[in-house]
Amino acid sequence: LSDISHATPKPYTLAFNTNPPFSSTANGQPQGIAINIISQLFQRAKLPYQFSETPLVRAMTNAKTTEKYCAFPVQRAQQIEADYQWISPILITHSGLFARQDFSRVLLTLNDAKKIKVGVLRGSGDAEYLKALGFSVEETNSQEQNLAKLRAKRFDLWAADNLSANFFIAQHGSKNAIAKELLTFRITLGSLACHINMPQADVAKLQATLDSMITEGVLQKK
Repeated sequence: LSDISHATPKPYTLAFNTNPPFSSTANGQPQGIAINIISQLFQRAKLPYQFSETPLVRAMTNAKTTEKYCAFPVQRAQQIEADYQWISPILITHSGLFARQDFSRVLLTLNDAKKIKVGVLRGSGDAEYLKALGFSVEETNSQEQNLAKLRAKRFDLWAADNLSANFFIAQHGSKNAIAKELLTFRITLGSLACHINMPQADVAKLQATLDSMITEGVLQKK
């Protein structure tokens, strides 16, 4: 009985997809802005955790069906608000439309792009947002694939968080700058989305810890 009562609590599985500079893996180790924030959050809250690199759609599905499972960073949106317990905001993200350098049309509003096919990250808030507005989208499993398809003229516009998009654009060097941002079309909260039955004590502890980190300016330093 003593051994049972002192058993180590089951850790939370924290699933992320490869999306630099927010989250990725190098030499088998998770790294990135969101990884650093989440690590510090759980360490401060004294809750056990383990990371799992998982495609975004699968991670969000698992977070719906599996206890002690969370996905991050997830763009918080009204359509999925009731599906998860939320710890938020981990990040504030700005989503933009990017085009090749030879793209000549002027886009003053998002509606100006409605008849143009847009590349999006599968399962992302941007993908669901644009589909709900009636946009024609092509979904891929990574932003790197989206950039490659944009270069290959598989589509003319790419919707992505500007930090992530600029990270991949920079990999090609300034001499080969192959994409430019045309407009920012929405601002969202990048959040931790957890199973709906997550213990309220853990929700409260994590949210209070995150609020303290925000007050201290820890998130701005990441």
